[in-house]
Amino acid sequence: MIATRALATRIILASLLGAAMLAALAVLAVKTQPPVGLVPLIAREGRSFWLAGLAVCLLGALIFQVVDRLPELARATALQRGVRYDPVPEWPTAWILPFVTLASGTLLLCAYHSLIVALAVTLFGFISLVIGQFARLALYSAEERIRSLGRLVHTLLLYGVGFVSCAMIYVHKLRSLYSATAIFLLAVLLLLQLTEGADVQLDRRVLYAMAGALVLAEATWVLNYWPATGWLGGAVLLAVFHVLAGLTLARVERALSWRTVAEYGIMASLAIIVIVWGTLRTRGGP
Repeated sequence: MIATRALATRIILASLLGAAMLAALAVLAVKTQPPVGLVPLIAREGRSFWLAGLAVCLLGALIFQVVDRLPELARATALQRGVRYDPVPEWPTAWILPFVTLASGTLLLCAYHSLIVALAVTLFGFISLVIGQFARLALYSAEERIRSLGRLVHTLLLYGVGFVSCAMIYVHKLRSLYSATAIFLLAVLLLLQLTEGADVQLDRRVLYAMAGALVLAEATWVLNYWPATGWLGGAVLLAVFHVLAGLTLARVERALSWRTVAEYGIMASLAIIVIVWGTLRTRGGP
């Protein structure tokens, strides 16, 4: 009980620190007004904001990796979970979810510089960091019910972070060399984190993540020819990500079949059709 309480305290303190860094970044965004549509770090305008944002993401990821105590829990529950392979990932992975969470907040602050958005990003950043870490711990619980709930919350959080990140990358309307590459790197981290706690070797998890990320990057390249808004483009990419995430989870859980592929493919196709139809109807035509 004491160990559990100490771990919860570490997670909350680390999340508060991450939210504080987002708040400081929000103040910088309001002051510098970083422009949208320029290549981050390469363009001189807004470079100070992006350097600060990169520092926030890296420092936040490092903090959560340092306070991570998951290996001990994973080894203690390996027998109850029926683990066949290594109970603990060969590489440190505690930094991934905080990194993409802070990155999504940074992208959002670049596009919107108002005080309300700054407060919302800080608040939801803290909530996402806390929920993400507790959901990740639940994936390694000895009880199947808790693992299932943790998987659901963990997946939904990844969907939310992925949607915001994809939308904010697309809103810059950069050429595919930059936007598709950014989506690829983001998707690798999201899909790798998606299979956290699965009884699969890490090298296979990385392979699945890279394959899915390549598909999402190709979808971004196609989407760049469509003059959609940032949020609409993010919704389309989220529909594609949903298919990739579903198939990846089905594969690692050894439940992948042609029926599963068809179900996810139909769901994504319908979602994209509805999104495109709604856009054309709003604009009054193509």
